[in-house]
Amino acid sequence: MQCTAQLDGPVVILHLQGKLDASSVADFREEAQRQLRAGHTRVVLDLAQVEHVDGQGLAGLVAFYRRLTVEHKGRMAVAGLNPELRVLFDRTALTRVMPVVYEWQEASREVRS
Repeated sequence: MQCTAQLDGPVVILHLQGKLDASSVADFREEAQRQLRAGHTRVVLDLAQVEHVDGQGLAGLVAFYRRLTVEHKGRMAVAGLNPELRVLFDRTALTRVMPVVYEWQEASREVRS
């Protein structure tokens, strides 16, 4: 999995690519922590290029969301879910917790307000 960060004003967009699973979740956690240490509390996760998320990957996303929103009083939105990921987010009720939109640009506007 690759994770690249892009600044869009006060919002950091984390573009993930590949598989977010047990073998790669540590890379995601490391990048997410780096963004928090840099003071970024408005975050968009762009999952448009993510092929698959397993239970460990999902746990990593939830842990980051909780830490960002509870400990750092930040905001996060998720963008670009493919049909498989949309079903996963719906079945786990994450769509009720995390704002989910189609494109990262829309998600960036969502977390600014």
